Amino acid sequence: MRRALELSLLAALGVAACATGAVDPRVVVPVDAGAPRDVASQQDAGATDAGSVDDVPAAPDDTGPAPDAGLRCVPNHDGVIQRSEIAFLVGATVLYSVNDPGVNVSPVDTEGVVVDGTRRWDYSAARTADHRVLDEVIAPTGQWWSSLYASATYAAVIDRSSDTLGVFRASATELSLLGTVSREANRTNLAMNPPVTVLRFPLQVGDTWTQQVTGLGTYNYTPLSNVSTYTTHVDAVGEVWTPAGRFPALRVRTDLDQSVPLTLLRVTRRTVTFVSECWGVVAKLTSVDNESAAAFTTAAEYRRLGL
Repeated sequence: MRRALELSLLAALGVAACATGAVDPRVVVPVDAGAPRDVASQQDAGATDAGSVDDVPAAPDDTGPAPDAGLRCVPNHDGVIQRSEIAFLVGATVLYSVNDPGVNVSPVDTEGVVVDGTRRWDYSAARTADHRVLDEVIAPTGQWWSSLYASATYAAVIDRSSDTLGVFRASATELSLLGTVSREANRTNLAMNPPVTVLRFPLQVGDTWTQQVTGLGTYNYTPLSNVSTYTTHVDAVGEVWTPAGRFPALRVRTDLDQSVPLTLLRVTRRTVTFVSECWGVVAKLTSVDNESAAAFTTAAEYRRLGL
């Protein structure tokens, strides 16, 4: 039951990062000393499976996948992310640097510093726990769960240890999590009622929303029900430095309070997500369980756009 709780906690914001687009080149913040390089584009899925990778070559230029509407995404850096500035391109993959599972990263800085009037979050340095993963935007057609989530736009891995997917719907006004499912038929299927609002468009500083969501279904063949309260605030704008480059971004804070009815099981968790025009999620930090500080300094997940 504890594992099922952790699974649902991962679901809320783990996949918005699959939004990618062709953006203007930015300067990379090198991990090692040396001359800055141009930002590498993200890769088309092709025959490559999403997962941990050791040798993923950088693409030769900055022409990333086009938005789902089929047009190039051109950021205007106005501090507001429109739906047209976020793409959910089925078949695309995004490369991230992520800490090893079960290895917390500390210290981390979720507050950032103000430099020349711009707030900066610097996550460019390599950490000893880092490894690289490819996140893939998976087509819902032909999946065992397709008929259960007929309005789904795509799916993506939210828990690699159990090979569990989040099923998402991208509409003109929001990105929603419909449920979590296993790749193996009928092992896991936890539907969200109502769907979790992950992002709302247009996205800008000052936006806030709260939801109470019931998850109902099975996890690992075991019946499961839980109740979650999601509280989300878009509370800052600035520049995020990652191993792949520097990106103007909005900071989105999401606090989750989750419990299992008729039990004493309860978990809280905080997530800070940085969303950039055209690139989607360029960094995401998730606290340890039951973190009390909004500006937490230890991350259970430390994810940044990588090379």
